[in-house]
Parts: sequence; C-alpha cells; structure tokens
Amino acid sequence: MSYSPTEAIHAASLGLSMAQRRAEVAATNIALRGDGTRAAQRVDFSQQLGLLQRVARGGEVSPSALTQAAVEAAPLRTESGPSSLDHEVAELATAQLQYQSLAEAVNRHFALTRLALSGRAGA
Repeated sequence: MSYSPTEAIHAASLGLSMAQRRAEVAATNIALRGDGTRAAQRVDFSQQLGLLQRVARGGEVSPSALTQAAVEAAPLRTESGPSSLDHEVAELATAQLQYQSLAEAVNRHFALTRLALSGRAGA
C-alpha cells in the first residue's frame, strides 16, 4: 500500500464529507418522518467509494479526482417507504463514529508529521 501524504489527506477529507452528508440525510429523514407520505432517502456513494478503494489498494488517484468527487453531487435514492426512527438514529450514530474516527486518524497523521519535522521522532 503506497500512497502519497497528499492522497491520504484528500481521501480523509472525502471520507469526512461523506460522513457529514450521511448524517445530514438521516437528520432530514428524521425531520420529515412525521409527514407519512415521504419515503426515506439514502446517499449513493458508489463513485466516491470506488475512488477511496483505489487509494486503499495503492492505485494512483490524483488529489484533484478526490477533490472533484463532490459529495453534494452524490445521488439520493429513495427507499420503498419511510424507515424507522431507530434506523435513522443508527445512521446518525454511524456517521458520527465514522467522522470521529477519520478526524482522529488525520490528527495522528499530523502529529507524526510534526514529530518527524521537529527531529524528535527517534527520541
């Protein structure tokens, strides 16, 4: 697995955006649940996931391709009916955990970079 630090940062940024969008859609589903006529929606991240999988396998993906994989443009698919409140809350919790995990990974990456640049990595 070999990818550049720039690819890693852009991939993490894309992952953070995906988690945020997932939470937004789940929150909208919760807010509109009382309508009764509106079916739940889900975001289709197939294009974005394909790019992230290529990065994870060490394939070359340009940072601009990761940046241009706009999460806002990811299509929404409508489910056959409204989902349960429990399912939507679980979607929110999952998105939160994904966001938190990625944010911690980015923080660790920058902390290691900072240590390496200061010359204290071996101390």
